[in-house]
Amino acid sequence: MLRTSLALLACAAVLLAYSAGPPNARTGRPGEGTCRECHSGSTGSADSSQLLGFRPVGYEPDSFYRLTLMVSYAPMARWGFELTAADRNGNPAGQLVVIDSTNTQFGSSGAWGYLKQTAAGTFPGQPGQASWQLGWRAPGPGTGPVTFYWCCNAANNNNAAAGDTIIRDSLVVSAVTAIGSGAGFERYRWHYANPAVDRVVIEYRGAAGEPVRVWSAEGRLVRTLTPSAGDGPLRVEWDGRDATGRPVPEAGYFIRLGGGVSSVVRVQLVR
Repeated sequence: MLRTSLALLACAAVLLAYSAGPPNARTGRPGEGTCRECHSGSTGSADSSQLLGFRPVGYEPDSFYRLTLMVSYAPMARWGFELTAADRNGNPAGQLVVIDSTNTQFGSSGAWGYLKQTAAGTFPGQPGQASWQLGWRAPGPGTGPVTFYWCCNAANNNNAAAGDTIIRDSLVVSAVTAIGSGAGFERYRWHYANPAVDRVVIEYRGAAGEPVRVWSAEGRLVRTLTPSAGDGPLRVEWDGRDATGRPVPEAGYFIRLGGGVSSVVRVQLVR
């Protein structure tokens, strides 16, 4: 009898500890566990949870996002989660940031960071659904798609590990390819007018030390330019003249914003 009582007390202590935040590495990311390592019950469908806050085109490198993780499962009445982010090579991606310290907290294990609920963020007795506000600072250009992994526990609020519903899901978010009128590529983000009247001005994110080259449709190098660097995006301005100072004719020109093929944009110059 005493042994049984001690076991029940130990179980209750573990549950109380986990309600204040699950152990790290319980997101369901490849190589990690899930909430099921501590809770038993049914498996919920992936569409029972959502990560919101990204535009359909994806994330913009070096930008900050306020995200919302939502979980819905009737008739559950207590909630928990853990989330992380990985790049296409399986490495940590970006920076997870606590923006609601009442209901969420940060944990780390080695290079990996995790966002998870606090005790208050289990919302005890709240029926049907819950949501948490999360922060994420996107990585720099060239990272590529990022996968968010998370595991939610829709619990029955009985202060025991049994009878809960575990929901495991993930979301792949591509890097924004381009804005404005340029064609889409992964490494650079740019903005420019197309067609451009008399001159071309491009603001973009890329390597400041790489020259910008203007090519004709026939493959002739027209002009080599140096972008200006400030606190924001790089900026390059072409006055519509070649290297000798002569105005070039109206036509389509290819502008390479660095060394990669994926950094080429086409601009129609008009007079």
